[in-house]
Amino acid sequence: MSETAETFDALRQRIRDRFPTLSPHLQRIARASLEETNAFALNTTPVIAAELGIQPSTLIRFAKELGYSGFSDLQRVFRQRLIEGQVNVRNEVLARDEAAAPPDTRTIFDACLQAHMAAIERLARECDTEALNHAIQMMRQAEHIYVAGLRRSRPIAEYFNYGMIRGEKACSSLDFSGGMAGPQIATIRPDDVLFAIAFPPYSQPVVDAVLDAHVSGRRIVTMTDSAESPLATYAEVALLLGADTATQLQPISGAIALVQTLVMAITRP
Repeated sequence: MSETAETFDALRQRIRDRFPTLSPHLQRIARASLEETNAFALNTTPVIAAELGIQPSTLIRFAKELGYSGFSDLQRVFRQRLIEGQVNVRNEVLARDEAAAPPDTRTIFDACLQAHMAAIERLARECDTEALNHAIQMMRQAEHIYVAGLRRSRPIAEYFNYGMIRGEKACSSLDFSGGMAGPQIATIRPDDVLFAIAFPPYSQPVVDAVLDAHVSGRRIVTMTDSAESPLATYAEVALLLGADTATQLQPISGAIALVQTLVMAITRP
C-alpha cells in the first residue's frame, strides 16, 4: 500500500473492517480516530496518548497495524482531510505547522525513554527463543568468533566483542576501516563463526562480508530486522529485531539486551 496515496475515506473503511480483530488498546485508538478526527489530525502524539490513557508507542503500533511506518505517516491522512476541506481549518493546520515550538528537553527525554521501552517490550514479545538457543550453541562451540557491524550496529558489535573478551572467548571485530575485513574473512576456519549485525539501511561492507563468508561455506549468525534482510538470507540462524518506533535514531536497547543475553550464555562456565 502507498501511504501517501490512501484517502481518508479508504483509511476509515479499513479501520472499521479491522476493528474486531484489534486489541482493546488499539480499539480505543481506532474509536477515537473515527470519532475525533480533527483532534487526531491536529494534536501531537503525546497529547493524543495522554487523552486516551495510553503510551505513545501504542499509537505507533496502531499505525503499523494499518501498514504505516509510523504514527506521523498515518496522521498525515487525517491532516490532509482537513487541508482539503474548509479554508479556515486548512489555515489552522498550516499555522500550527509553521508556529510549532521546538520540544523542550524533558519532552525529548520522555520520547527517547518511550522509544527504548517500546524496543524492549517488542523484544520480550517477539524473541525467537529457539533461534536464540541455536545461535548460543553455535558460538559456544566456535573456536573463534568474528563480529561485523557498522553505523548504528557498530556499538552493538563492539559491546558483543567487549563481552566476549571479558569472558575470555576468542573474538575479533572485522577491520573495515583498515581495509582488512576481506583478508580476515579468508582466514575464517570451519570451526569459527561470523556474527554480523545490520539494520536498514544495510551497510554494504557488512552485507559483502556475509556473502563472502557464505560463499566460503562458513557458519554465520546474524542480527537484523527481518527474514527478508540480505543478512538473514545467508545466515544459518538469524536473530530478528524489528523496528517499533518512528524516531529518526532507532533505539539499540533491544539489540543490546539481546547481545548481553548472548554474552552471558556463551561465556558461562
